[in-house]
Order: sequence, then C-alpha cells, then structure tokens
Amino acid sequence: MKSTILILATAGLLAACSSTTPDPSPAATAAGSSDLSAWAGQVCQDTAALRTSITDIAGAVTSGGADLQSSIAQQFVLIQESAQALLSTVGAIPAEAGDSPDALAIKQSSTDLNAAVTELGSSVDSLKDASGISLATSLVGVGSAASAAGQAAIDAMSAIATATQNRGAAIGAAFADSPACAALTAERAS
Repeated sequence: MKSTILILATAGLLAACSSTTPDPSPAATAAGSSDLSAWAGQVCQDTAALRTSITDIAGAVTSGGADLQSSIAQQFVLIQESAQALLSTVGAIPAEAGDSPDALAIKQSSTDLNAAVTELGSSVDSLKDASGISLATSLVGVGSAASAAGQAAIDAMSAIATATQNRGAAIGAAFADSPACAALTAERAS
C-alpha cells in the first residue's frame, strides 16, 4: 500500500509540473530599462529555481527508506529558500513597471505561490512523527500539497509568459529580452 501511495503522490507531482502553453514569439517593440531587465531576469531565474525545487520533492517522496521524513524535510527547506528569494525579487519591482496589469499579475501569482508553499510546509510538518497509516496519509497530503504548489508555479510562469506577450509595455519588453526568461518559457513549453 505504501508504494501505491508513493506512486500516486509522485504522479500528482509530475502532472502538476507540466504545461503545454506555447512560447510567445512577437518582436519586441519597447525596451525596458536595465534595472527592469535585470529584475525580470531575476524573477525568471527565481521562478525556475522554485519550480525545480518543488518538482524535486517527488524524488524525496519516492526515495522511501528510513530517512523518508528527513529527506522530504530537507527538500522543503530548499523550497522555502527558493520561495523567499522569489518573493524578495518580486517585491523589489522597479518603479517604472508601476501597477500595470502584468506587474500586478506577477505579484499576485508569486503571493499565491508562496501561500501554496506555506501549505506544503504544513503537510511536511505532519510527516515529522508519523508512522504506519498516518505516514501513508501524510505522504498523500504532501503529494497533494506539492501538486498544488507545482500548479501555482505553473501559474506564476504563465503570468510571466503573459507579460512577455505584451512587448509594447516596459515590463513585457524586459521579460521578452531576458535570456533567463526565454529559458523559462522554453522549459515551460517542453
């Protein structure tokens, strides 16, 4: 039964971390400042790192063994660090991006992603002293919370892709011109 639950949790994690939205490709019509471009690149790097950390918890779940709870807890520490880096970066948005709809969507998606990571943390905490049936139940909870966090990461990537399509705005041009964002949207399309 334990292996069935682990397989189901892993399948949920992997399904949540895939997406089929194509990469936008219109030419940029406006250039953002170097501050906005650097910010956009960092947002993309932080988002990709967080999504990878969330995906990597599947490896911790499927590793099983005596250190299962410890392995998952260690991976969650990496997820927390990645989430904090993203929130810090998004919070430092340059003034020229203002309160454009794209900037607001990116801020909201990072806030939602942080909430999903917090919920994942609660699920990971439930594993600490779990054993037997409660361990299996807790693993399902971690799988479900990780799936939700993976979806929130995909939503954050979608907000970036939407901003990238709006190349007439400074924030859209900054995302469109960033190599880190191109890598993120290419990763998202695969």
